Amino acid sequence: MLPAMSGAEPPRRPLPPTRPTRPLGAPVQPRQPVAPQPVVERLPAEVPPEDRWWGNPWAALLVGIVGVLLGVLIGVGVSGKGKTVTETQSRQALTRTVTQKQPTVEVRTTTVTNAATTPSPAAAESEARAREAEKNLRTLERENEELKRQLERP
Repeated sequence: MLPAMSGAEPPRRPLPPTRPTRPLGAPVQPRQPVAPQPVVERLPAEVPPEDRWWGNPWAALLVGIVGVLLGVLIGVGVSGKGKTVTETQSRQALTRTVTQKQPTVEVRTTTVTNAATTPSPAAAESEARAREAEKNLRTLERENEELKRQLERP
């Protein structure tokens, strides 16, 4: 039977040969000095001009005023040349209030509780144990309170 080649790993490359180790006390060969990097001269950055027109607050204010004036001139030029007439009627406006009654939704719910159900024997037994445990708890709490009072009175 031939082995399936799809699940096999591809062949690995052979490891490079390792250098032979040297004894611990052997002298170390001197290293060759590394040539220094060539020095590149850099010119200092150019200083920006001191007087910028946008640095002056008066220039900004002047540009704002000119912009508003241009906006007004363009608005007047684009708007229609006709007059707008608003007429008011001399009669008094009639007001009429209409009250509409919205339909209401009446919901009637009937709840039926069956009080005559008989509990299963396991549930009755569980309830009896619960009542007995509550009775024992109350008795022990009373005894505990009585013992605390006795300890407080020397």
